[in-house]
Amino acid sequence: MRRIWLGLPLLLLMATPAEAARTREPVWSVIAAARGSYSVDYGQDRPSPSSGVDGRGSGSWSWRMKAVAVGYELDTSIAAFRMDVTEQSDIVLYTLQQNQISETPYCRPPPGRTVDWVRDPSVGLFLRPNRGFQLDHGFGDLLVGCHVGAHGMGLYDGTSPADTPIVRGAFRPRRERYFKDTWTQEISLDRTHESDPSSAHTFQAEGTITISVKRLSPEPAARLRARLRRFPRVG
Repeated sequence: MRRIWLGLPLLLLMATPAEAARTREPVWSVIAAARGSYSVDYGQDRPSPSSGVDGRGSGSWSWRMKAVAVGYELDTSIAAFRMDVTEQSDIVLYTLQQNQISETPYCRPPPGRTVDWVRDPSVGLFLRPNRGFQLDHGFGDLLVGCHVGAHGMGLYDGTSPADTPIVRGAFRPRRERYFKDTWTQEISLDRTHESDPSSAHTFQAEGTITISVKRLSPEPAARLRARLRRFPRVG
Protein backbone atom coordinates (compact mmCIF):
# COMPACT_ATOMS: atom_id res chain seq x y z
CA MET A 1 0.00 0.00 0.00
CA ARG A 2 2.83 2.37 0.84
CA ARG A 3 4.30 1.96 -2.64
CA ILE A 4 0.93 2.73 -4.22
CA TRP A 5 0.45 5.94 -2.24
CA LEU A 6 3.97 7.11 -3.00
CA GLY A 7 3.33 6.55 -6.69
CA LEU A 8 0.14 8.57 -6.93
CA PRO A 9 1.76 12.02 -6.63
CA LEU A 10 4.23 11.07 -9.33
CA LEU A 11 1.42 9.98 -11.64
CA LEU A 12 -0.39 13.25 -11.03
CA LEU A 13 2.72 15.25 -11.81
CA MET A 14 3.25 13.30 -15.01
CA ALA A 15 -0.33 14.09 -16.11
CA THR A 16 0.08 17.83 -15.66
CA PRO A 17 1.70 18.62 -19.06
CA ALA A 18 -1.01 16.69 -20.90
CA GLU A 19 -3.70 18.54 -18.99
CA ALA A 20 -1.98 21.82 -19.75
CA ALA A 21 -1.92 20.94 -23.44
CA ARG A 22 -5.63 20.19 -23.41
CA THR A 23 -6.44 23.52 -21.79
CA ARG A 24 -4.06 25.57 -23.93
CA GLU A 25 -5.85 28.25 -25.92
CA PRO A 26 -6.10 27.60 -29.66
CA VAL A 27 -4.14 29.68 -32.16
CA TRP A 28 -5.68 30.69 -35.50
CA SER A 29 -4.65 32.18 -38.80
CA VAL A 30 -7.07 34.90 -39.92
CA ILE A 31 -7.50 36.37 -43.39
CA ALA A 32 -10.03 39.15 -44.01
CA ALA A 33 -10.48 40.69 -47.45
CA ALA A 34 -12.94 43.45 -48.35
CA ARG A 35 -13.73 45.56 -51.40
CA GLY A 36 -16.44 47.89 -52.60
CA SER A 37 -17.45 51.04 -54.44
CA TYR A 38 -19.75 54.04 -54.22
CA SER A 39 -21.18 56.67 -56.59
CA VAL A 40 -23.08 59.90 -56.07
CA ASP A 41 -24.82 61.88 -58.84
CA TYR A 42 -26.21 65.37 -58.21
CA GLY A 43 -27.26 65.75 -61.87
CA GLN A 44 -28.92 69.16 -61.54
CA ASP A 45 -30.86 70.53 -64.50
CA ARG A 46 -29.39 74.02 -64.26
CA PRO A 47 -30.39 76.86 -64.05
CA SER A 48 -33.10 75.43 -61.81
CA PRO A 49 -32.60 75.69 -58.88
CA SER A 50 -30.57 78.91 -59.08
CA SER A 51 -27.89 77.55 -56.74
CA GLY A 52 -26.88 74.14 -55.51
CA VAL A 53 -24.59 71.18 -56.09
CA ASP A 54 -23.95 69.54 -59.45
CA GLY A 55 -21.73 66.82 -60.83
CA ARG A 56 -20.76 63.24 -60.10
CA GLY A 57 -18.32 61.43 -57.88
CA SER A 58 -17.32 57.82 -57.41
CA GLY A 59 -14.73 55.65 -55.76
CA SER A 60 -13.57 52.12 -55.13
CA TRP A 61 -11.61 50.56 -52.31
CA SER A 62 -10.10 47.30 -51.15
CA TRP A 63 -8.24 46.15 -48.08
CA ARG A 64 -6.79 42.95 -46.71
CA MET A 65 -5.72 41.79 -43.26
CA LYS A 66 -3.58 38.81 -42.26
CA ALA A 67 -3.30 37.97 -38.59
CA VAL A 68 -2.67 35.48 -35.83
CA ALA A 69 -5.51 35.18 -33.31
CA VAL A 70 -5.61 33.45 -29.94
CA GLY A 71 -8.41 31.91 -27.91
CA TYR A 72 -11.98 30.95 -28.53
CA GLU A 73 -12.92 34.56 -29.24
CA LEU A 74 -10.18 34.78 -31.89
CA ASP A 75 -8.58 37.91 -30.47
CA THR A 76 -5.75 38.91 -32.81
CA SER A 77 -2.30 39.16 -31.27
CA ILE A 78 -0.42 40.34 -34.38
CA ALA A 79 -1.88 41.63 -37.66
CA ALA A 80 -0.73 43.08 -40.99
CA PHE A 81 -2.88 45.28 -43.19
CA ARG A 82 -2.93 46.97 -46.61
CA MET A 83 -5.46 49.18 -48.40
CA ASP A 84 -6.00 50.71 -51.86
CA VAL A 85 -8.37 53.59 -52.69
CA THR A 86 -9.28 55.21 -56.03
CA GLU A 87 -11.66 58.19 -56.31
CA GLN A 88 -12.73 60.78 -58.87
CA SER A 89 -15.11 63.75 -58.84
CA ASP A 90 -16.25 66.68 -60.97
CA ILE A 91 -18.69 67.95 -58.34
CA VAL A 92 -19.14 71.72 -58.03
CA LEU A 93 -21.11 74.28 -56.05
CA TYR A 94 -22.82 76.59 -58.50
CA THR A 95 -24.68 79.90 -58.35
CA LEU A 96 -26.69 81.59 -61.10
CA GLN A 97 -26.76 85.39 -60.92
CA GLN A 98 -27.79 87.70 -63.76
CA ASN A 99 -27.62 84.85 -66.26
CA GLN A 100 -24.05 84.09 -65.21
CA ILE A 101 -23.12 80.81 -63.57
CA SER A 102 -20.21 80.69 -61.17
CA GLU A 103 -18.77 77.36 -60.03
CA THR A 104 -16.57 76.32 -57.14
CA PRO A 105 -14.95 72.86 -57.05
CA TYR A 106 -16.40 70.72 -54.27
CA CYS A 107 -15.64 67.26 -52.92
CA ARG A 108 -12.39 66.72 -54.83
CA PRO A 109 -10.54 63.82 -53.22
CA PRO A 110 -7.04 62.78 -54.25
CA PRO A 111 -7.19 60.33 -57.18
CA GLY A 112 -5.65 57.39 -55.37
CA ARG A 113 -3.95 56.34 -52.17
CA THR A 114 -2.32 53.15 -50.98
CA VAL A 115 -1.18 51.82 -47.64
CA ASP A 116 1.26 49.01 -48.27
CA TRP A 117 1.57 46.10 -45.85
CA VAL A 118 2.10 47.44 -42.33
CA ARG A 119 1.56 46.41 -38.74
CA ASP A 120 -0.51 49.02 -36.94
CA PRO A 121 -1.96 48.90 -33.41
CA SER A 122 -5.34 50.06 -34.73
CA VAL A 123 -5.79 46.82 -36.70
CA GLY A 124 -7.46 43.89 -34.98
CA LEU A 125 -10.29 41.37 -35.00
CA PHE A 126 -12.21 39.38 -32.44
CA LEU A 127 -15.30 37.21 -32.43
CA ARG A 128 -18.38 38.05 -30.39
CA PRO A 129 -19.88 34.63 -29.63
CA ASN A 130 -23.20 33.96 -31.35
CA ARG A 131 -23.08 37.38 -33.00
CA GLY A 132 -20.27 38.04 -35.49
CA PHE A 133 -16.83 39.53 -36.04
CA GLN A 134 -15.61 42.93 -34.93
CA LEU A 135 -12.77 44.13 -37.15
CA ASP A 136 -11.14 47.52 -36.69
CA HIS A 137 -8.49 49.44 -38.59
CA GLY A 138 -7.38 53.05 -38.59
CA PHE A 139 -7.25 53.69 -42.34
CA GLY A 140 -10.90 54.36 -43.17
CA ASP A 141 -10.18 58.07 -43.67
CA LEU A 142 -8.31 57.26 -46.90
CA LEU A 143 -11.74 57.34 -48.54
CA VAL A 144 -12.92 60.97 -48.42
CA GLY A 145 -15.25 61.63 -51.39
CA CYS A 146 -18.77 63.04 -51.19
CA HIS A 147 -21.11 60.96 -49.04
CA VAL A 148 -18.52 58.38 -48.02
CA GLY A 149 -19.96 56.67 -44.96
CA ALA A 150 -23.43 58.13 -45.54
CA HIS A 151 -26.71 56.24 -45.53
CA GLY A 152 -25.21 53.29 -43.64
CA MET A 153 -22.28 52.75 -46.00
CA GLY A 154 -19.66 50.62 -44.30
CA LEU A 155 -17.11 47.80 -44.63
CA TYR A 156 -14.49 50.20 -46.01
CA ASP A 157 -13.64 51.15 -42.41
CA GLY A 158 -14.01 47.73 -40.77
CA THR A 159 -16.88 45.56 -39.60
CA SER A 160 -19.17 45.08 -36.66
CA PRO A 161 -21.08 41.94 -35.59
CA ALA A 162 -24.14 43.48 -37.26
CA ASP A 163 -22.23 43.48 -40.58
CA THR A 164 -20.98 39.90 -40.19
CA PRO A 165 -23.71 37.92 -38.39
CA ILE A 166 -23.06 34.23 -37.83
CA VAL A 167 -25.99 31.87 -37.59
CA ARG A 168 -26.07 30.19 -34.19
CA GLY A 169 -24.15 26.93 -34.40
CA ALA A 170 -22.54 27.72 -37.76
CA PHE A 171 -19.12 28.22 -36.15
CA ARG A 172 -18.17 26.64 -32.83
CA PRO A 173 -14.52 27.50 -32.11
CA ARG A 174 -14.23 24.89 -29.35
CA ARG A 175 -15.04 22.11 -31.80
CA GLU A 176 -14.21 23.32 -35.28
CA ARG A 177 -10.88 24.05 -36.89
CA TYR A 178 -11.97 26.09 -39.93
CA PHE A 179 -14.55 28.70 -40.84
CA LYS A 180 -15.10 30.92 -43.87
CA ASP A 181 -17.98 33.16 -44.90
CA THR A 182 -18.76 36.17 -47.07
CA TRP A 183 -21.07 39.09 -46.30
CA THR A 184 -22.30 41.83 -48.64
CA GLN A 185 -23.82 45.28 -48.36
CA GLU A 186 -25.83 47.15 -51.01
CA ILE A 187 -27.32 50.66 -50.87
CA SER A 188 -29.35 52.29 -53.66
CA LEU A 189 -31.15 55.60 -53.16
CA ASP A 190 -32.89 57.77 -55.76
CA ARG A 191 -33.18 61.56 -55.69
CA THR A 192 -36.32 61.54 -53.59
CA HIS A 193 -34.40 60.61 -50.43
CA GLU A 194 -33.09 64.22 -50.29
CA SER A 195 -35.77 66.84 -49.60
CA ASP A 196 -33.65 69.88 -50.52
CA PRO A 197 -33.80 70.38 -54.33
CA SER A 198 -30.46 72.19 -54.39
CA SER A 199 -28.62 69.08 -53.14
CA ALA A 200 -30.85 66.29 -54.47
CA HIS A 201 -28.78 63.31 -55.61
CA THR A 202 -28.72 59.59 -56.16
CA PHE A 203 -26.40 57.40 -54.13
CA GLN A 204 -25.22 53.81 -54.61
CA ALA A 205 -22.74 51.80 -52.60
CA GLU A 206 -21.79 48.16 -52.39
CA GLY A 207 -19.27 46.18 -50.41
CA THR A 208 -18.17 42.61 -49.77
CA ILE A 209 -16.05 41.08 -47.03
CA THR A 210 -14.76 37.53 -46.68
CA ILE A 211 -13.29 36.26 -43.41
CA SER A 212 -11.59 32.90 -43.10
CA VAL A 213 -10.03 31.40 -39.98
CA LYS A 214 -8.04 28.20 -39.51
CA ARG A 215 -6.72 26.63 -36.34
CA LEU A 216 -2.94 26.22 -36.29
CA SER A 217 -0.60 23.85 -34.52
CA PRO A 218 2.40 25.45 -32.73
CA GLU A 219 4.95 25.28 -35.56
CA PRO A 220 2.78 26.83 -38.32
CA ALA A 221 1.64 29.47 -35.83
CA ALA A 222 5.27 30.39 -35.08
CA ARG A 223 6.08 30.60 -38.79
CA LEU A 224 3.07 32.85 -39.47
CA ARG A 225 4.01 35.16 -36.59
CA ALA A 226 7.54 35.41 -37.97
CA ARG A 227 6.26 36.31 -41.45
CA LEU A 228 3.93 38.99 -40.07
CA ARG A 229 6.73 40.52 -38.00
CA ARG A 230 8.66 41.22 -41.19
CA PHE A 231 6.20 43.94 -42.13
CA PRO A 232 7.09 47.43 -40.81
CA ARG A 233 5.33 48.57 -37.69
CA VAL A 234 3.72 52.02 -37.63
CA GLY A 235 1.79 53.99 -35.06
